[in-house]
Amino acid sequence: MRKRYLQFGVAVLVAATTAGLLTQLGLGGSDKVQIGSGSVSALANAARAADTLPQNVLDYPFADRNFASPNGAGSRLLQEQGSLKLYAVPGKGGMLCLVEVDSVAQTAGGACADRNSLRTGSIYMADRQEDGSRLVVGLLGDGHTYAEANGKRVPVQNNAFVLNDVEGRDLTVGSPSASQHVDLGG
Repeated sequence: MRKRYLQFGVAVLVAATTAGLLTQLGLGGSDKVQIGSGSVSALANAARAADTLPQNVLDYPFADRNFASPNGAGSRLLQEQGSLKLYAVPGKGGMLCLVEVDSVAQTAGGACADRNSLRTGSIYMADRQEDGSRLVVGLLGDGHTYAEANGKRVPVQNNAFVLNDVEGRDLTVGSPSASQHVDLGG
């Protein structure tokens, strides 16, 4: 009987150690700094007419595959800069979507991720511009206060940021007490 308890204890210890190791290696562990709770307070704001997604965005297959509601219910306008509008949209299965609409360029795009990703990073899009730089827009969880690239830091406002003329692959998001590097890729 005592041998069974010992074997069970060893098995639990091995399982816990393996789970901890896999969490550190496979899920980012030590290189992922938690910033805030992952909540998005902008989604709790009272709905306004400006929060309604344009019909052409709702007509995209992207919306049907990803949005929790066919009409984008619960969407919130996060920021508006010139002809650019950024929206947060509740997605299917605990996902959250960032939608970017440029009325002058007549373009729209979107990216979705699990809400938990907002604890350590952002949901972002990096659009290549004609001059080779990127327009980087992002949705961040509560607690993030800035986004930075190329030495240019912008504040997070209403859970979102817009960075123009980004060169290279490096983006940093953070707060006064922690920061996280995001690789924008090639």
